[in-house]
Amino acid sequence: MLTIENKRTETGSPADAKVVETGTELYFASGLLGFEINKQFELVTDPELSPYQWLKGMDADQSFLVIPPSYVVENYSIDLADEDVALLGLENPNDAVVLNIATYHVDETVTVNLKGPIVYNTNTKAARQIVPRNAADLSLAHPMGN
Repeated sequence: MLTIENKRTETGSPADAKVVETGTELYFASGLLGFEINKQFELVTDPELSPYQWLKGMDADQSFLVIPPSYVVENYSIDLADEDVALLGLENPNDAVVLNIATYHVDETVTVNLKGPIVYNTNTKAARQIVPRNAADLSLAHPMGN
């Protein structure tokens, strides 16, 4: 098991949000949950949406709005199963980037899925949407402050 933690500083800014370059290509060997056929994605940055990014499908016209968890909650910690660690080739939690899928609703509210984060290895670009071992403690639709 490997634990990955994301925290905010006392000023409210993310303490450890890793800068992800636009155009970063990720490979999901198992696809995303519910979209298993799509394997290749690209992270696309739009300055007007910061800190959000688009996870854009390269196999199909499918995009997801994502955000680092340190912009969502003060402390976020996920426990990866040994299988997920092996599939991602992670040897160190510092080699991982965690993103969460956000949903923009018709009423203009935004919720974030903390229960099914996307984790990728910064060295190999191997990515996986996981269900952490501590998923029972995490929200499926965490409201963002608007």
